[in-house]
Amino acid sequence: MKTDLFSTDLIKELQKPEYGGVRAEFTEMVFPRNVLIFQADDHADLVFIVKKGRVRVYLAFEDKEFSLAILKQGDIYSTHTRAFVSTLDDTVLLAMPTAKFHRFMTAYPVFSRTVTGVLGELLKQSFSIIDSLVFKDVTQRLVEFLLYEARSHGCPEEGGIRLAVDLTMEQLAAVVGSSRQTVSTLINEMVKAGVVVKRGRGEFLLPKLELLKDFPHGSAIPRALPACLRRPRNNRKMSGS
Repeated sequence: MKTDLFSTDLIKELQKPEYGGVRAEFTEMVFPRNVLIFQADDHADLVFIVKKGRVRVYLAFEDKEFSLAILKQGDIYSTHTRAFVSTLDDTVLLAMPTAKFHRFMTAYPVFSRTVTGVLGELLKQSFSIIDSLVFKDVTQRLVEFLLYEARSHGCPEEGGIRLAVDLTMEQLAAVVGSSRQTVSTLINEMVKAGVVVKRGRGEFLLPKLELLKDFPHGSAIPRALPACLRRPRNNRKMSGS
């Protein structure tokens, strides 16, 4: 999953003189870190832009959570979806009622095209996540997340690519749609296999992206996956067959 969905920073866009009227109509909302700010059945009908911090947009069913996006400064979202929104950091949002926002989009066509592009990226990401959850196991999802982050934000240095993942293990597990225990076990397996070097909390060295891409099949150290991560066999006889 990508953690930087959008290339357009709407906070910077709003600083342009032509958007002065739009900027003045937003209400600032301040939240501490790690709190739920909007629920799936929330009656709030707002469009918000992240001014500071990060928020996670996710779906929840019983005890499972599936992240749709991690929004950062300049990203936009609407509360009238069936998703939950929680803060990852101390966060400041600029919010506006949806109906009023629609009127401003009509009055400012350039701003409207920017917002439409941003929301289109979110829809595209949602379908990518659905595809990943249905057709890929947690190992593949974790590998793809680390590869994307390394290619987008990694710092090349002697011995590989340094990657700082600004997420706790619980948050990383939520991003790839798994449990903390499973993701922690997978990271440890990657370390043992030599495809990842753990340097500190949330900081890794990836010696070769090719090794990570082929994990677990191309690992430097041959080994079997632990029982909790193996795919279930399909050769059991069904009752009544």
